Amino acid sequence: MNLPMFDLSGRTAIVTGGGRGIGKGICLALAQAGANIVVANRDTATAAETVREVEALGRKSIAIQTDVCQSTQVENLVNKTVEVFGTLDILVNNAGGTTREMRVPPLQVTEQIWDDAIDLNLKSIFLCSQIAAKVMMQQKKGNIINISSWYAYMPSLVSMPYGAAKAGVNNLTQTMAHVLGPYNIRVNAVAPGAVPTGPGDPEMRERRRKSCPLGRLGVPEDIAWAVVFFASDASSYVTGQVLSVDGAIPKIV
Repeated sequence: MNLPMFDLSGRTAIVTGGGRGIGKGICLALAQAGANIVVANRDTATAAETVREVEALGRKSIAIQTDVCQSTQVENLVNKTVEVFGTLDILVNNAGGTTREMRVPPLQVTEQIWDDAIDLNLKSIFLCSQIAAKVMMQQKKGNIINISSWYAYMPSLVSMPYGAAKAGVNNLTQTMAHVLGPYNIRVNAVAPGAVPTGPGDPEMRERRRKSCPLGRLGVPEDIAWAVVFFASDASSYVTGQVLSVDGAIPKIV
């Protein structure tokens, strides 16, 4: 079936945290839709593997080692992307998450834990969006997709700073959509639910699976194809929105 509104051929996408999990899934889905991919990742080995898989789909791809919490490194990422591909059409702010140190009760959150979580999950999106927007504004076109979380919508008793940061991502998404709309730049977000991508609590996963009306947990591809929709012309009149992709699992703290 020919679906030209979803065709991303000739476009260039940066995906932060594209070396594994949801980020890798997004890279491969965008590539299947026709986009060339820049994998921004701190881990060069996993980034290189994503590049190989994108190239196997017939697209061009490079990896750029990047700490998205550092503005100078983000500027390097954007500049190299434009140098190699001549354009920056899509930015997917996927990098984020929690560490073991961040998973503590709210009253045990230290200033350092708070700063680390906010930097990784909110400051990074602000930096990448602001720096990429400068290029997109000159082009008079662009697309920014942020990865939020269902924890933006419920109490986060295990990692309060993470939930607070993701709620901030939703507000940033709406604000940037209004600021950048006049430049033909759309800004949207996808909020994943339970999408296991690494070690976790098997009992918690099973409880969530049983509570899902669809009878399963999410997989990276579920998030990735929502990103493709936002990146494509099929959503040309959609901006400032946060799409929950959570299987309607009841919010579980």
